[in-house]
Amino acid sequence: MVTAAAAAHKPQQQQTRVLIAGNYCHDVLIQDDTVKAESLGGAASFISNVVNGMSIPCNLVSKVGEDFKYPVDYTPIVIPTSKTTVFHAYFDLGIHENGHQDRVLKRVCACDPIRPSDLPDVRSNFGMAVGVGGEILPETLERMIEICDAVFVDIQALIRVFDSVDGTVKLVKLEETGFYSMLPRIGVLKASSEEAVFMDVEEVRKWCCVVVTNGKDGCKVYWKDGELRISPFSANQEDPTGAGDSFLGGFVAGLVQGLAVPDAALLGNLFGSLTVEQIGLPKFDSRLLQVCFLTFLLFLSLWEFVLML
Repeated sequence: MVTAAAAAHKPQQQQTRVLIAGNYCHDVLIQDDTVKAESLGGAASFISNVVNGMSIPCNLVSKVGEDFKYPVDYTPIVIPTSKTTVFHAYFDLGIHENGHQDRVLKRVCACDPIRPSDLPDVRSNFGMAVGVGGEILPETLERMIEICDAVFVDIQALIRVFDSVDGTVKLVKLEETGFYSMLPRIGVLKASSEEAVFMDVEEVRKWCCVVVTNGKDGCKVYWKDGELRISPFSANQEDPTGAGDSFLGGFVAGLVQGLAVPDAALLGNLFGSLTVEQIGLPKFDSRLLQVCFLTFLLFLSLWEFVLML
């Protein structure tokens, strides 16, 4: 890990494929008043897990406290005066009509936000603003737009607010945030079906591509002149945490590998399904992921051949 002072003196680097900005977290999963699991959390951890498994060059900017307790592939910035962001996820035994497991999320601790000066002095093909605890500032997103060819934003980084008493996560309308005016300058805005109601999809799709994930029902891609539903992959759900993050990681990984947007979204669905079958951060064997991707490409080629018949 590196200190904040060291991060302020970053050397010039060559252009990289993917820049990820979002803090690592400590996640605690609680069910029936019992701690079921503790794991590394944060959208950045799930996304980098996918990107790293696909051997895609990546820069990751994340801040943690000196209490950070997990080994990671990308070194975070350590803030001596702050603690690592902590989330408690409370699950009950109920399942909503839309198939999603009920969850109450509380931010117990919050590390420092990521500032423009924390970002590397290098251009990236793809930028990913994926904060979970309020760490992405408007000026940080502005800087990412400047140094990245295309920026992908998870709406949770923009619309989450936190109860001042117990840290319960709540959502506000996108138009009420300081990010709304930036939408025409980003490439893709990703939201879950629950989060999508906090924006006007018909309005936002005029400015950027919108991807809405819907659990076991796959996802839907919206752009200015059309929309397309992408089929899901079946999965035995153990823990929904991070499924949308892994989807976004797989989606961008597919684009890096040259897939068209619908095919990249299908790859995202695959990674989302793999994630929900494990508790906490999923374990992806890099060789297995490469085989999965090659098989995926073969499937697409065969499907395109069938369509031509």
